[in-house]
Amino acid sequence: MAKILIIDDDGIVRDALTVFLSRAGHQVHTASDGGNGVLAFKNNPTDLVILDRDLPVMTGSVVLQKIREISKQTPVIILTGFDAPEDAEAYLRDGAASFLSKGDGLSNVLSEVDRVLGVKKTAAQPIERRRSESRTAGPRKGLLLVADDDQAILNVLSRFLTAEGYEVLLAADGEAAMELARAQKPDIALLDIFMPGKDGLTVLRELTEELPGTGVLMITGNEDEEVAKACLNSGAFDYIQKPISLEVLGNIIKARLLIQKTQD
Repeated sequence: MAKILIIDDDGIVRDALTVFLSRAGHQVHTASDGGNGVLAFKNNPTDLVILDRDLPVMTGSVVLQKIREISKQTPVIILTGFDAPEDAEAYLRDGAASFLSKGDGLSNVLSEVDRVLGVKKTAAQPIERRRSESRTAGPRKGLLLVADDDQAILNVLSRFLTAEGYEVLLAADGEAAMELARAQKPDIALLDIFMPGKDGLTVLRELTEELPGTGVLMITGNEDEEVAKACLNSGAFDYIQKPISLEVLGNIIKARLLIQKTQD
């Protein structure tokens, strides 16, 4: 398959794209800033570059320019965390293959990679269909609730956890999380600490009281470690910091589900 370079300072996006592109058979390299991205491309040219628009050290436009000085042919897919359609024309004019919003989810990115590389899909199914099929294929691995007001994080975690074989419920705030939890009784809830409406700590306390069988894992920023520790005292079984390592998250969930099954 193809050699792909991902240049993005968002560890969650970088990690998720690496997981899914590697599973598709691609060889993936990464860089977390513009300077190292250009250096990585110069030292090891790739078949495709996925480039974040907003980067430290060098902006996406400068990185694109320097990549074009090295190679005129290598396709570059631009990702942006901001809805800036007025910038798309400029990037496309400067040689980008496409300009995508992270807010639309990583499915569009993966589809665009296939389109740019000319990959023919043997089973072109939308994500929602794959999700519903996974619910009926064999024993259920677990029902997970993910609550976070960051849509990009919801998209990444949903796709990753669904690919791991779990059923996934998504909520963008604390109120919605509690409604889903009461109705569906998930095995594990992943709660962002700071959400609109009810914050993660409030939802944790309500879940612990109403659904003691649901394990709760808190999602926290580095600056929220003391709050995260307070969550442990309120009933959470663990917490994970952003940017989330998908490999670590997957291992935490597997271990917790095994523990909960032995307690049933």
